[in-house]
Amino acid sequence: MKVRQKEDPELVFYAGKFNIHGLGEVEGCDDTFGCDLFFIKDLDVFLQNSNEWKDMRSAFKEHDLITDNSNTRFFEPTCEE
Repeated sequence: MKVRQKEDPELVFYAGKFNIHGLGEVEGCDDTFGCDLFFIKDLDVFLQNSNEWKDMRSAFKEHDLITDNSNTRFFEPTCEE
């Protein structure tokens, strides 16, 4: 899924998994810079279901983003359940 830094919204990365060795970090990657770690509090996420950018912390709180059973990946829910 698409994520961007709040400080520099022009840079869009793709992310979908947490850094399992750090708290509150996700791994973001793109074709130009490669991969890097970012704090959730510093990111906005593009939600395809609502077609909008949203603060990543708010997206988790409001269940617009959910995690897998191992709590290593995150994604948008595919159904209301």
